[in-house]
Amino acid sequence: MFHSQTIEHLLKRAITHIDRLDAELLLAHVLGQPREFLISHSEEKIDTMTRWKCNKLIQKRKQGIPLAYLTGHKEFYGLDFFVNKHTLIPRPDTELMVELVREQITQFSNSPITLIDIGTGSGCIPISLDVHLNERNDEMSAANFVSNHDNTFRSSQCVTPLTLFATDISSKALRVAKKNANKHNVGITFKHGNLLEPLYPAFSILHSKIVITANLPYLTQTQFDEEPSIQHEPHSALVAEKQGLSLYEELLSQMKRIITNDTLQITAYFEIDPSQTQHISAIISTIFPTATIEIKKDLAGRERVVKIVF
Repeated sequence: MFHSQTIEHLLKRAITHIDRLDAELLLAHVLGQPREFLISHSEEKIDTMTRWKCNKLIQKRKQGIPLAYLTGHKEFYGLDFFVNKHTLIPRPDTELMVELVREQITQFSNSPITLIDIGTGSGCIPISLDVHLNERNDEMSAANFVSNHDNTFRSSQCVTPLTLFATDISSKALRVAKKNANKHNVGITFKHGNLLEPLYPAFSILHSKIVITANLPYLTQTQFDEEPSIQHEPHSALVAEKQGLSLYEELLSQMKRIITNDTLQITAYFEIDPSQTQHISAIISTIFPTATIEIKKDLAGRERVVKIVF
């Protein structure tokens, strides 16, 4: 009589509508337990309210609403981030940008750096960088402590001071980013506004080494229409005009306005669709004829990130 109220029976019913992994993650979310709990407690009885909550989420997932929006969480670069319908869901493709920027920053050897994330959304890019760079700094500090006590310390790499800024045109997205920054104890100055505009007054006092990251909307309307999996994500965070590159072109024009000081060393990283390589390179070369452009490939061998050295 009670078998119909167990975890396993609920999952068996759920997988007639959605993927089993999704069903497990939804039920674990409702129970407030890790997914492993479902395996070790498969015969545990589920009360009526829990079944109702889970079934409601299963129906929403069946309608195509992303799992991350239903649970309110998404993992990115080994960290957990809050997300909601006002933010783009962080994707593994963007981890390449984080890795590239992380590698560059570790090469600056104790020089103060300003990192500016444009269109920050959930804040996953600057937060991931700060958390993992601090982990590395902590490891270095511990190693240096041991080495000093062993009288074998050799100075090699130094801790890099990092100042973080992030902008977004959506105030609702910024609220989510601030929540994530607080969760991970990362200090970021958030600015509401269009691309770089909110930071115009600050450029005269920024560190000479500046890294700009941007994962802006770069899909065309046709790409958006043809991809069912993204229909529930914010259109404004995905689609742009001019073959998907209008916002990158606008950002580059804004950068042209502020890059008037030869002492500034600026590197920018843009995430793109692999089909946009030639077009974005042409835009960059038109606005910044002397810029150095590198195209970085993701793990699947697709051209995913544009690195620009000004």
